[in-house]
Amino acid sequence: MLKTLQPYVFLVSLGLILYLPVTMHASTLYVDYGNHINVAMALPGKVEHITHVLYHALVLLIHEALPSVPLPLATVAATLIFMLPVPVIAFSLFKKAANDTVPDSLLIAFSLSLTIMAPLTIWTPRFQIGYINPIVYHNPTMIAVRLFIIPVSIMALRVYASRPFRSMNQRIHLSLLCAVLVTLATMTKPSFTLALLPGCCLYAFWRLLMRRHVDLPILVVGICLPGIFMLGLAYLLTYYHYDDGTVIAVGFLTGMKYYVPTWRIPIQLLLSLAFPLRLYICFHKEARQHAYLNLSWLIFGVGAIYAYWLYEDPRIKHANFLWSGYSAVFLLMFASMLFYIERRRSNVASAETGKLRLFGVHFTRREAFVMLLFGLHVISGIAYYARFLETTR
Repeated sequence: MLKTLQPYVFLVSLGLILYLPVTMHASTLYVDYGNHINVAMALPGKVEHITHVLYHALVLLIHEALPSVPLPLATVAATLIFMLPVPVIAFSLFKKAANDTVPDSLLIAFSLSLTIMAPLTIWTPRFQIGYINPIVYHNPTMIAVRLFIIPVSIMALRVYASRPFRSMNQRIHLSLLCAVLVTLATMTKPSFTLALLPGCCLYAFWRLLMRRHVDLPILVVGICLPGIFMLGLAYLLTYYHYDDGTVIAVGFLTGMKYYVPTWRIPIQLLLSLAFPLRLYICFHKEARQHAYLNLSWLIFGVGAIYAYWLYEDPRIKHANFLWSGYSAVFLLMFASMLFYIERRRSNVASAETGKLRLFGVHFTRREAFVMLLFGLHVISGIAYYARFLETTR
């Protein structure tokens, strides 16, 4: 039992060491932590147009339970509560997929790397705007929603699995659990649900056209109904209840061009997707059959449409529709690594020649190149981490 728990305890300890400095520093910045502290202190009264209050409620709960703890430290504690389980969830799924074909030490490295990796960075804007970034340290709700991204997407995958349920109760329980997770994710930050909902529906529509299995009850009850209700509530409270004249506007690249020259936008997009894009191209025959990977690409595509087409007028500088792309690319990074690990387990590459050995694991040349890109994402993430620690405002 203790041996089984060792990698998880080690992972949480490493995560705490890694996340604590950057979270402590972020809590001293007014943008965006100061704004979210103000929202937390407004609870449970009027919160104006902020509907994603789960993070703020946790901050307030910690502050009320421990009144001697300053609010910035309460935000640090709340952020870590959301951050620390993410690599643990990733590791547990990677370990199951690997089935002892990849050492635990390497899976731990993958799991932690997933939570700090960034786009391959040539230009270094202050908050990485212009890239589709899976991690931003200055926005606590963006960090918080990542806790739900992997569980919700894994639950959503059951919509497309052809495995039968043992009983009707199992189907009902799974649908309700999925609905709860979607609701909590939307209460944390609506951005991921904005991409998840149409992404899941589009994938279901495509599979129905191909005469493949789609579990419509789970899709409707577990994803669509809670997603539509929560997003509708967020829209009403944001643009009607709190009427400051802001509207959702459509304009290709309009929001992005506020921060980034037009010619750089496609380059920064490719730099954001180097690892998952190259992985899909290298192993496209297997990737096309991988439901989770394709669902993740579709959800990312929806998130990217929001990021590049939508903005708030006149609050264009807030760039709030970028968050959908950010949350979706985190899912894509995870799904790509999961696909890679599952591919190794299935021994698809066993007949390939030219294997290289690194960290006690054999890689083909194609795999080595893909993993090199993954490593460059991680190096860029470390560089972004270091730059953020120097941020002052």
